[in-house]
Formats: sequence, structure tokens, C-alpha cells
Amino acid sequence: MNILQSILQSKTLERAKRYWGKKTGLHIRLKRFTPSASEEMRTAMLLQHMGITHVIDIGANTGQFAESLYDFGYTGHVVSFEPVSTAYQQVVARSKKYPNWQVAERCAIGSENGTIDIHVSDDTVFSSILGIKDSYVAHNPKSKIIRTEKTPVYALDEIAHQYIQGDQARILLKIDTQGYEKQVLDGAQQFINRVSGLKIEMPLYPIYENAQFNFYDIVDYVKEKGFQPYSFHVEGVDLNTGRVNTIDGLFFRD
Repeated sequence: MNILQSILQSKTLERAKRYWGKKTGLHIRLKRFTPSASEEMRTAMLLQHMGITHVIDIGANTGQFAESLYDFGYTGHVVSFEPVSTAYQQVVARSKKYPNWQVAERCAIGSENGTIDIHVSDDTVFSSILGIKDSYVAHNPKSKIIRTEKTPVYALDEIAHQYIQGDQARILLKIDTQGYEKQVLDGAQQFINRVSGLKIEMPLYPIYENAQFNFYDIVDYVKEKGFQPYSFHVEGVDLNTGRVNTIDGLFFRD
């Protein structure tokens, strides 16, 4: 088979996949399992490449992020923070088989110490201290708020020393707080200077009420703090329009 025939067959296959995908709603994709195919693998590899020894996991939900790191070979420490009671119980249970994974007391992370209400959604991944927009709930019913819980909230500058001692740690700060990212960083003005990497949710079309950071604010922030972009991942998509709501950005200081 010559190269032209191979290309034609490849294009024919791609068109067939698109056709049946539209017909069935199923997306079938066979691809070598590499960092280009898996955002989770890519993140773990970058942590190894950058020598990260500690991950501060803000907004752990049920622990899926931390567990994926260990699945892909990360061997360092993780400290997870999660304020939603049901998700907290799951992340505690999930962490037990990993000796370097610590789950802090149930709490939120914000700009100052105190107590705060968190809105718990039907699917806890959407839970936030901020309210979620009705327009989003209308086409994603699982994001509907079903209850409110009170939770302690702490500034990282006040408590980080409890979890990371010494000056030799290389730290990744991961923030997935559903629109509350600015408040987390406002409470980490000293701690951020110790951070080697930052993984943060970046809204392209905010779905939470009164979110204080937009996409451009975050870009300006990471640039000002000396971080360089290493990876991006599409996180949330409006299934009615195709518009991307949020992406995850991964940044490191060189």
C-alpha cells in the first residue's frame, strides 16, 4: 500500500467514525496511551519532571485527582482539603491505602479563617461556596443545589506549616474550588512564594455567581508570579452549544 492509499483510507475511517458517532452518540477512539492522550498521565509525568515532592490538593472532592497521581507513578506527599461532608468521607476512605496521602480535617480554604456556608450540589463536583447560575442548572440538573452545609474555612498562610515542614519541599498547589479560586490565593499571599507549580481551574464562561477571577485575571496572576504554562485540559463543556466553560491550567516556575 502506498502513502496516498493509506491517507485515503485513514480519512475514510475518520468520516465513518464521525457519521456513526452522530448516529449513536458514542465516541470511539483508539489511540496509544501516551501523555498526549491522557491529561492525568501528563500531569503525573510533569510532577516527576519538575521534582515535585508535595501536592496541596484544594477541593479534593472524592479524591480522584490525588489517586490518579499515584496511579501514574507519583510517590510524593499529597495533602487533600475537602469541605463537603459526603465527599470528605469518600476521600478519607480512598486515601487509606496510600501512606503518603494525608486528608486534612473537613474544611474549606479561603482568604481568612472562620466559618462559611457551602452549597452542596446533587453531583458534589459542582459544590461551591458560591451560588451556581440558574442558566447552567437548567441544562445540567445534577448541578442543582440540594442543601447547604457549614464548614470551617482557613487561609493557607495560616495553616500550611502544619502540613509542610522545612524549606526543601517542591510544592504543587492544585485549586479546584468552583469559582472561589481568588479567595484561595488571597489567603496564600506568602505561601504562593514557596510554590513551584500551580494547577488551577480557569473559567472561560463562568457558571458561578460572583466569581472574582476570570480567565484573563488568572493569566495575569500566573504571569506576575513567574509561572509558565505547561499544560491545559478542557474540563467542562456546554453540551447544547459546544462552548467550553472551564479549562484546567498547569503552570510551573522554571
